[in-house]
Amino acid sequence: MLINPAVIKLIRDSNNIAILSHIMPDGDNIGSSLALYNALNKIGKNAAFILEDDVPQIYKFLKGSEKVEKPQNNHKFELVIVLDCGDTGRLGKSERYLEGRKVVNIDHHLSNTNFGLYNLVDPNAAATSEIIYQLIKSLDIPLDKDISECIYTGIVTDTGQFQYSNTTNFTHQIAGDLIKQGVEPSKLYRDIYQNNSKAKMKLIGRAINSLEFYHQDKIASMTLKKEVFESIGAQDEDADGIINFARDINEVEVALFFKEAEDEKVKIGFRSKDYVNVNEIAQKFGGGGHKRAAGATVTGEIENIKEKVLEAAIEAFSVV
Repeated sequence: MLINPAVIKLIRDSNNIAILSHIMPDGDNIGSSLALYNALNKIGKNAAFILEDDVPQIYKFLKGSEKVEKPQNNHKFELVIVLDCGDTGRLGKSERYLEGRKVVNIDHHLSNTNFGLYNLVDPNAAATSEIIYQLIKSLDIPLDKDISECIYTGIVTDTGQFQYSNTTNFTHQIAGDLIKQGVEPSKLYRDIYQNNSKAKMKLIGRAINSLEFYHQDKIASMTLKKEVFESIGAQDEDADGIINFARDINEVEVALFFKEAEDEKVKIGFRSKDYVNVNEIAQKFGGGGHKRAAGATVTGEIENIKEKVLEAAIEAFSVV
């Protein structure tokens, strides 16, 4: 996408800049934010990456991950840049930094609410990290190995290792450029995908054991309750990617993942393969995302929520 020149000027004219992203951080969240954080600091900006949750262990090899701050300090920012976040509600406690400040909203989610003063939102981008690559280039900041590793991590995780339909020719051009800057794909793959804890492997087993099938096996669901995490010592981040085991079953078009969280909340993951728009299903429950991948958080009893989501998923097949 073409980067708005007004955004370039605003960043160049600002010194104290906050970078915010959504709760329950994923690879694109962390990768895009750290890439921008490192790039801005490289040109002398006083940038801070503020995140409510901890950086997942598998992304702690990225430069700057140890500098991520919690939303508890009273910084004086001139500019706030929000990355990979469809709406301000997903910022958690970091939302307080938006008040009275200029906000640039950078995202690739179809369901983005365009809440910024400037909105660099491109649903055709494979990842927010892809847009950040273009922004850094537009700011004339030279790429280095550290920044490139952050961008590559965001792209490789949000494209499912370049296998999802959001992967384009441009995505591969960017990846090629990042490799020229020193990115070693085999090393990053080991760090991200071959570095699972024993607790995560046990959690995968429990999730697979919970598999249920509906609608002539076109829908598969998995459920994990809080006590499962507690019994095996798993962290919330250990559930990342588990939904793909349901989606990857040959008859399945839609995969659903129900995860019990604190405060009577249930986090729901939605995935589809070819034709069902799961973003539309997720929006019925206050969530959103992409056509093939979306999420929502709902308050209530997990079995009641599951029943309603299944009804909506089955109905989605009738409108395809």
